[in-house]
Amino acid sequence: MFQLENAMGAMSGASLGTHTMQSEERDSDNMVNDIVTMLGRRLTVYTSLYQTALAERLHLSMADVKALELVIEFEPITTGQLACLAGISSGGTTAVIDRLEVAGYVVRDKHPLDRRIVVIRPVAAKCAEIEHHMRSVAEEVAHIGAHYEHEQLSAVHSFLAQCVHALKTEALGMLNDGGNANLAEIRREFAPRKSAEHN
Repeated sequence: MFQLENAMGAMSGASLGTHTMQSEERDSDNMVNDIVTMLGRRLTVYTSLYQTALAERLHLSMADVKALELVIEFEPITTGQLACLAGISSGGTTAVIDRLEVAGYVVRDKHPLDRRIVVIRPVAAKCAEIEHHMRSVAEEVAHIGAHYEHEQLSAVHSFLAQCVHALKTEALGMLNDGGNANLAEIRREFAPRKSAEHN
């Protein structure tokens, strides 16, 4: 009888353990789904809203702000590459660069590997204004981060870095060249480097 009770207890404990594991797996799946939604649709929506507000603050058009953020992310970048990434014509891109240059946000420079190629670079001091407008968000994130241990922050940092790497890889991979050498060049030149992205 005693052995039977022990066996029943063990089975009950195993069942409870299995149930707990399944519950944790469901919670993890739900959490991952929420993260995907936040990094996907919600982040895109609120980034777009932020860009609209930022454009008004800086007295720039949305096209100018989008182009400026691409220049900051992918510097140095050629006019052709910027046109492909921004989805606007070569002539329209030249006009955007002209406006950003007059406003002091970018400069035209020579490519470090081929002096015949003209590239666009951001002006660090001027682009710092963008960081200034994000200060309230940065302060709030810093306040939230203060409640986490170093190990937790390290895990969050690693997770987000890998998510950005995955998104960047997917985005650049979707640039189907269709015979367009410029797009193929962009994929090669801006392809994520695992060691750099994960550090």
